[in-house]
Amino acid sequence: MRLFSFSRIFFTKAFQLIVLLLCFSCSKTDKELNNLKASLNSSTDISKKTDDKNTLHKLEKLFCVGDFDGDGKRDTIFQHNFSKLRKGEIEKSPDPAKNEWEDIIKWFSKQDSDVYLAFNKKDKDTLHLGTVQGLYCLLNIGDTNFDGKDEMAFVIDNLDFSNLNSCKIYSLCKGKWVELKQFNIDESAFDFTSTKIASSDIQNYLEQKDNKWFYKDNLQDEPKMQLLKLDECQ
Repeated sequence: MRLFSFSRIFFTKAFQLIVLLLCFSCSKTDKELNNLKASLNSSTDISKKTDDKNTLHKLEKLFCVGDFDGDGKRDTIFQHNFSKLRKGEIEKSPDPAKNEWEDIIKWFSKQDSDVYLAFNKKDKDTLHLGTVQGLYCLLNIGDTNFDGKDEMAFVIDNLDFSNLNSCKIYSLCKGKWVELKQFNIDESAFDFTSTKIASSDIQNYLEQKDNKWFYKDNLQDEPKMQLLKLDECQ
């Protein structure tokens, strides 16, 4: 009886030891698999790796309202920032106040970003501006060339190291956005603007007086404000 009891105890302990070893082996395998998955994710998820190195903030996106297609109805044009890498809208980007400018340039480049302006209506032309950080301003300057449609003016927030920039004025001509005018400005005009959307003009460069718009080209020999005249769409 003692021999039988001893054998039973021995085999019971042996069985428990085998089960314990198997459990340890499985848990170790699971851990290794999890580490492998984490390694693969970190090497393929480029956008997550990029975001982890930067302090992000909500990306400002502008809009303007007017009758840009001449149908007598109110239109809204929205700024979009699209990441071709992520295949979606960029909602957050590196904060210029908390990141190096070179890192911000690299971030938008890796995102393969595209800033574009689009109507709130279907079947309307979209204006693509390329890989830039965004816009300093987006203004409705009214029907300046008297063709029955409002024109829009904007300044691109370029990803470069220069303060030299330009204001571009566009009109919807035969269903397509066409540039009617471009003049040079200095980005210092926006240094004292607390938010980009709180802007109705570009101080000292594009201002409205007595229902007329005046502009100044910063690269003229003697820069001075002059009446803005635009040709009609061709």
